Amino acid sequence: MYRAKHIGLGFPVSLQVLGPDVARNSLTWRRFGQELRALGALHNEHVVRVHDAGTLPSGLRFVITEWLVGETLASALQRQGQLPVDQAVDYVCQVCSALADAHRLGIVHRNVRPENVFLARTRASQPAVKLLDFGVALFLQGEDQLTIPGCGCVVPAELSPEQLRNPNAVDQRSDLWSVGMLLFEALVGRSPFSGFNTVQILRALSEGPLPLLPLACPAIPPELAAIVQHCLERDPARRPRSADEVSQRLERFSSRPGRRSRVPAAPPSPVTQRLSALQAQALG
Repeated sequence: MYRAKHIGLGFPVSLQVLGPDVARNSLTWRRFGQELRALGALHNEHVVRVHDAGTLPSGLRFVITEWLVGETLASALQRQGQLPVDQAVDYVCQVCSALADAHRLGIVHRNVRPENVFLARTRASQPAVKLLDFGVALFLQGEDQLTIPGCGCVVPAELSPEQLRNPNAVDQRSDLWSVGMLLFEALVGRSPFSGFNTVQILRALSEGPLPLLPLACPAIPPELAAIVQHCLERDPARRPRSADEVSQRLERFSSRPGRRSRVPAAPPSPVTQRLSALQAQALG
């Protein structure tokens, strides 16, 4: 990945050139195709903006995206521990904005975790959240989906219980479990399964007692803890109905009430058409 400059407009961009080894690795190549497919469909300010994509004269493929400066939520939590309530809620509401648009398009992220939430530094006082890595996204209307177990790209602690049973038989409510986990980790400063090995995590997710935010952090307002626990219901039918619902309920704890970031999907652009052509090659 390179830092480049848009010649016409003068702003910095990120240039990713995919080497021949990517095409030879079928899993990596298919993940790239999944990501292009999702980014080509989504037009939300909390998803990385794609400026262009194509093929170089050498035959190598490239993608140009916005240049991001900042750190992941995982790095921030490792550096400073738990976040203030309003800051944690602000970040999660922005994640919910990205997920809400994805879910409307029939895209389930399946990999929402602190490592994939990027806190981009901007001119504003607070970072802007960008949801990363749609490489294992599930397209509810598609076929030939990537399965998650064994691919080495997802930490088991962030998987919903139903995702463990069948990662291709989930819907948007699986992402809402991950939202609950994300908010839990941001408010407490660690995963509810910190110190667990993989077997213990899998057992806890499938049959053990679920994490309780009030026990981990008694100072959290009970109403906020109730929202987190609602997302962490083992039965998907008992969780909130949508990412928009979660965001609306969280709004009262935000530092910016009434200003939830929400950008509707835009019509396809020429860049989207080029992305579609590339992802078709990657998935073919």
